[in-house]
Parts: sequence; structure tokens; C-alpha cells
Amino acid sequence: MTKKKRNRNPNLIKEKHSYSFAEISEALNKHPRTVQSWRKQGLKVIDEARKPYLVYGEELKQFLKTRRQNQKHPLKTGEFFCPKCRCARKSRPENYTFEITRKKLGKTSIQALIRGICEACSQPLLLFSSDRKVRELEMKGMISTEGKTTLSGNGDSPSNTDIKRY
Repeated sequence: MTKKKRNRNPNLIKEKHSYSFAEISEALNKHPRTVQSWRKQGLKVIDEARKPYLVYGEELKQFLKTRRQNQKHPLKTGEFFCPKCRCARKSRPENYTFEITRKKLGKTSIQALIRGICEACSQPLLLFSSDRKVRELEMKGMISTEGKTTLSGNGDSPSNTDIKRY
């Protein structure tokens, strides 16, 4: 059994085309009640007196773009997004840890996972970043690397090399 695609591409909506709520829900793979609730949240319809309600594609794209921008939470240096608090939070300094994975980010950077614990609710926090950002945090004194060694990756050699296999 194949899995349904979770979200569809909003760029497939034509700006000069009008859409009914049923067409919008089909195009974006959303429930029709969700699209109806968007009208109450500010989605402009062409004529309030006529049904089915029609929406210009340009208005729909603008509404979705604004909605997406409002959901973003810009983070400052040393901040994480806390899923429990639903806002940007700092971690306690003693709880900062990082792990350099061997995955490449572009030509020069390597992926790093920065972990912490929320100051307000003690929720574990995770930030995908790069080795450059980790070095930047080290320079500012937010992360210390003294005495920390982390093994990561899946090397080609097994950990027990002295075991003979028959």
C-alpha cells in the first residue's frame, strides 16, 4: 500500500484562475473544512453573496504565503525552537552538547546536531546546523569542547575484530 503525499505544491495554483473551496482542498490535499476555516482567517472570496465561494488564485497564493511567514520563528544565536513552548528558547549552558555527523552540507560544511534543554519547560531541544556554527558558538563561549569525544558514523570495521567467524 502506498502512502498518500502529505502536502501538495502550492506553486501549482494558477494566479489568474478562480478556485472553489472543493478545488482548493483537492489541489492542496487539505480537508474542505480546513479551507472553509481559512475564509474566517482572512482568505478573500470573490463574492460573499454567491455560492459556491470562489477565490482568485492570486489571493490564495498570497494568503498561503502570509500564513507560512507567520508560522516561522526566526532564531538568534544560541536559541532553539521549543516544540512544547512554541517559541524561541535558550538552553541551559551546562546542557549544550553537539555531535558532528559526517554528512556534507554543500561543498565545504559538515552537518552538526546541537542539543540542549529548554530553560522554561525542560523539553529536549535539537538544532540542525553546520560545523561552522559550532565553531562560532565555541568562540562565543556557549559550547565547550573540553573532554568531550563523540563517536558517530558507521565505519567499515566492526568493533570486535578479534572474533573469528566460521
